[in-house]
Amino acid sequence: MRFHRFLSWFLLLVLGIGVFNRPPTVQAAPLHQVSAYELILAMNTLRVSYGLPALIEDPIVNAVAQSTAATMAANNMSWHIGDVRGRIAAAGYGGGGTVWATENFAVSSGGMGIDEIMAAWADPDHMRPAVTPAYCHVGAGAAQTSDGRIYYVLQAAYVSGQECGSSSPSSPGGVPQPGAAPIPNPVSQLIIPVKIATPDPEDKVFHEVQAGQSFWSIAIAYQITIRDIEVWNNLSRDIPLKSGQRLFIPDENTAGYATPTPFGMFVPAAPGPDGKIIHEVQPYQALITISDAYHVPVDRILSLNGWQEDWPLQIGQKLVIDPGHVTPSPTLTNIQKLTPEADGNYYHIVNSGETLSWIAGWYGISLADLMSWNGLNNASVIRPEQKLLLMVTPPATATAPQTPTSTLVAVTPSPSPSFTPSPTATQPVALANASGGVGMGLIFVVAVLGIGGLLWWRFSHRSTGENVTDENA
Repeated sequence: MRFHRFLSWFLLLVLGIGVFNRPPTVQAAPLHQVSAYELILAMNTLRVSYGLPALIEDPIVNAVAQSTAATMAANNMSWHIGDVRGRIAAAGYGGGGTVWATENFAVSSGGMGIDEIMAAWADPDHMRPAVTPAYCHVGAGAAQTSDGRIYYVLQAAYVSGQECGSSSPSSPGGVPQPGAAPIPNPVSQLIIPVKIATPDPEDKVFHEVQAGQSFWSIAIAYQITIRDIEVWNNLSRDIPLKSGQRLFIPDENTAGYATPTPFGMFVPAAPGPDGKIIHEVQPYQALITISDAYHVPVDRILSLNGWQEDWPLQIGQKLVIDPGHVTPSPTLTNIQKLTPEADGNYYHIVNSGETLSWIAGWYGISLADLMSWNGLNNASVIRPEQKLLLMVTPPATATAPQTPTSTLVAVTPSPSPSFTPSPTATQPVALANASGGVGMGLIFVVAVLGIGGLLWWRFSHRSTGENVTDENA
């Protein structure tokens, strides 16, 4: 009775441990996600610093930008989808007019801030929304992948021959249609880029702020971050810069300053021990940029990887750039393809339609030898499934040159010492060992539990009897 009670309590204890001792659920810390509004605000801040009017947020461009970000995130794309102007026009922007557009994107894998995004867009191609006067409307979007990366997309567009202010065609006379946004006041279209200051006699760089310049434009011009300007000048970006204000610009010669690695910098992969080069695709890399970095034609990369030029690359995708020192497999002769049987001899199994002369030619041996080895003559008839002895020694198949078939030695060879049995012969043994191991483990556990329970019951019973004896005494 006590044993059954113990067993019940023991099982309940094990069940309770399993229920209440579950491993804690690990939740990743949420990443800071820059909003679409912040992307547009940053680009407009930079654009205004160049003396251009701010871009007007457009719902259609916003929708296309968000859709683009979602598509790129779903496919882990490393480069643009393409035909941005066509996609924006197809969504209804421009009302059938000629649409022109540009697209920027960035990929964050560790909580990239707006500083890093704008730094990634500091090259001439990505600066188009900020420095091209013709662009009128803007939209942005962001989407996150399953592994936490965030895709940011910003698009700028305009309609050829149309006044800025509405994404729909203007009515006759150049007056916007009802409901369109008002046309902004004309401003100077002159672009005033940030002029890089020369180092002083102490090799330090100080920038004098000019009218219209902002943290963004200065940071991008000097290839540093806004954070660098704030830290090294004890400033806050929340306080506007003043014309004539002097800013210290840190560089690689500044003690305690580490030059940031250019965002999206291409680092070619090193060859492996066999000379093989495998490139892992990173953000902002396309086939043409990979081709230029390795000095390998695009067609060659496509051929080595079974890829097509119009297929988008994925971040993390591995591409063979150079197959390395590949030694082609030697072409085996028909005799080298034979496997000796248990007696060490080689045999040919006759198939329907085969003749002695055809078999001799197939193996490159003489007809007389074939008949002699098998006790045949010109009047002999061979049948399908008949086994014919081939008293030959196959040439070595290693790196040594192959022995011509004309030099075959007509002797009975010994079985090759390097012969490996078929995998099917060892598989049942492995399976049997695996199942046997599981069965023995289960039996051992059951035996330990049974013996332990029996010993507990025995000692418990004996202890109870002694207590009764003491009481009677």
